[in-house]
Amino acid sequence: MLLAESPAVEQKQAQAPEGSGEVILTLGGMWCSSCAWLVSENLKRTKGVVSADVSFIQQQANITFDSKITNQQSLKRRVRTLGYQATLPDEKPRDEEESFFTRLLIGGVMVLHDMIVGGGIYVRELMGWATPETAWLVHFFQIMMLVSSLPVLILLGLPILRAGFASLLRGQPNIHTLIMIGTFSAFGLSVRNLILGHGGLYFDTATMLIFLVSIGRWLEMQAHKSSNKAVSRLLEQIPDQATVVTNNQDSVVNVAELKPGMRVRVRPGERFPVDGLIAIGEGDVDESLLTGEPKPVTHHEGDKIQAGTVNLDGSFEVIATAVGTSTTAGQIGRLLHEALWARSPLERMVDKLSAWMTPLALALAAIAFLIWYSIAGLETGMLVALSVLLIACPCALGLATPLTLWLSLERAAESGVILRSTGALERLAKVERIFFDKTGTLSQLPMKVLEIKEERGKKKEFLEVVASVENESEHPLAKAIVEYAKTQNIELIKPASFKVLPALGIVGQLPVTNYQSPIHIGSARLLSAEGLSMSTDISQQAEAWKEAGHIVVYAGWDGQVTGILALGETVRPEAQETVRQLQSRGLELGVLTGDEASAGERWQKALGIPVSAALSPDEKMKRLSENSAMVGDGINDGPALAAATIGLAMNHGTDVARSAADIVLVRDDLRVIPWLVDLSRESMKRVKQNLGWAVIYNLLGVGLAMAGLLQPVFSAFAMVASSIFVTTNAMKMNKFPLLDEENMKVE
Repeated sequence: MLLAESPAVEQKQAQAPEGSGEVILTLGGMWCSSCAWLVSENLKRTKGVVSADVSFIQQQANITFDSKITNQQSLKRRVRTLGYQATLPDEKPRDEEESFFTRLLIGGVMVLHDMIVGGGIYVRELMGWATPETAWLVHFFQIMMLVSSLPVLILLGLPILRAGFASLLRGQPNIHTLIMIGTFSAFGLSVRNLILGHGGLYFDTATMLIFLVSIGRWLEMQAHKSSNKAVSRLLEQIPDQATVVTNNQDSVVNVAELKPGMRVRVRPGERFPVDGLIAIGEGDVDESLLTGEPKPVTHHEGDKIQAGTVNLDGSFEVIATAVGTSTTAGQIGRLLHEALWARSPLERMVDKLSAWMTPLALALAAIAFLIWYSIAGLETGMLVALSVLLIACPCALGLATPLTLWLSLERAAESGVILRSTGALERLAKVERIFFDKTGTLSQLPMKVLEIKEERGKKKEFLEVVASVENESEHPLAKAIVEYAKTQNIELIKPASFKVLPALGIVGQLPVTNYQSPIHIGSARLLSAEGLSMSTDISQQAEAWKEAGHIVVYAGWDGQVTGILALGETVRPEAQETVRQLQSRGLELGVLTGDEASAGERWQKALGIPVSAALSPDEKMKRLSENSAMVGDGINDGPALAAATIGLAMNHGTDVARSAADIVLVRDDLRVIPWLVDLSRESMKRVKQNLGWAVIYNLLGVGLAMAGLLQPVFSAFAMVASSIFVTTNAMKMNKFPLLDEENMKVE
């Protein structure tokens, strides 16, 4: 697999009891993170539910349950009793956006009517035009306001009433409860005063409150829609149909019918429907969908190709190795989807704070009502309490963090970076030092075999043995040796046994009479530890190669070092620029490598940063301090990637490295690292701005409202304005320059 399974998902599955089921419900009607919290808490307390995660941004509930106790339909009904919509995976969810927009338009017309009529009545009183002869006309228009407010309460207010009442009955009030109590209290007070014939009427206030809140909800829906583009964009780019090559003639089939091993034809201008190996063909391919790299890549026979990329000018026949969700695009889409479930510590803290804000708002509103009721009477007490309820709604607080982080995940994906969780951004922004592995990370791949020295004068047999064992390894040095052996037309033998010794080398056995003793390949330390003797001739040659800056691979069996290979590597062309950019951002840099000390010294001179050489995996881990990032690609980097504050794995690396890392660099370009640091810092800066604004707004607004200095309509305006500010500030992440846009500015 190109990308490993999400650790968070594996852990959850491991804890699920035998016979458990899992379902993802699509939700509707959630207005803020406190709504998601309410659904999550009620599902967790439902009999038979093992775990329940609810994402406000994704509008989904991921539920693991005991199928002997409950089922999907029961869980769906449970959510609906709370006043929210819920649909199963095999059901078509209602288009909430279209339905909501239609209701918003109708409600807007009615609200406009109420505001015009109400404004006319207020002006009449203000200008002194009120006379007994026109009182009947005023009464008629007041009844008209009552009639026109009913559609607003039904179309826009009824969903709020249903959800708010359901949460109130369960002792878990949320934002719906606040709006329900506020608006329907104003409406009820107006009906009472209309019947009694005295007192103020607040039909226009009640309808305007619901309308303003609904506008805020509409803007949030648009932001959520934008934030989910990254996943949908990936999956939509995999074609629905493919041309399968058969012995008789080509046939067009649905992609769902494809299986690994099938041969697929891809013509110029078409997207590749599968991951695979090119059997026939040569041409340029646009891989920007996955890597963010705008420059086309030329591919030949034997090269790997990925689904969703575009064939620009070649005619290819591809042997499928992965189809559907198993492709690179499918796995990236899944990882992006799962990233929202692995919530960052900051998000969890804000969720808890939002959950506490609602009952706190109710308590403050009750206190304000009692104080002002005793001072100025029922109407004033109710209006002040209504203002407090509206200004204290935790909408802005709930939006402040998740929307910004998810938009940042999308931006990273567009530049060829996959983050396993939103928490990765939070941790990366705190990083003070970054350590690199050398081989395959700072060095240019592929490496090349330059020379071979064999003790017995049998270079071809020596290369056959070494390449056969190395063929089982994923290390860049091993791949270079195997590729060189293939150019020499050497037939490889399947090893009888094979084992990786991290940071040292490998050991294996071949099912050939002459080579049944363990074959050790790797560093001088490995062969010395295994007691293999080394001739002076080989030792001197190895030292000469090291002085020349080559990497030396030792191989031996039957108690002695049989031969050595010299491999050459060069610094990546972008490595020095990357180092300079990271240092300019105030980061400390270092290289941790298992290579010999002489090679480490050469790289230290080339890059101008400290290099620690001859390190084992455990020693690499010990060099990592708090707030450190590790960039690597090999098996020996796995422990360090996992132990670091944040681990970044090169996409060409091993599955072990990718599964241990928090971030996978799909784009094979080190310059993405400083860009990613900037993205994380900008993201957390906007999160802090949003949280600061939300806290100040709530503290200041609640104080003014409790002092009786804010009318309910102004409180509603302030609430919507606060949500708009937070949403707009988060949406600025969409304008954060992509890697190539940033490079163009520099150039």
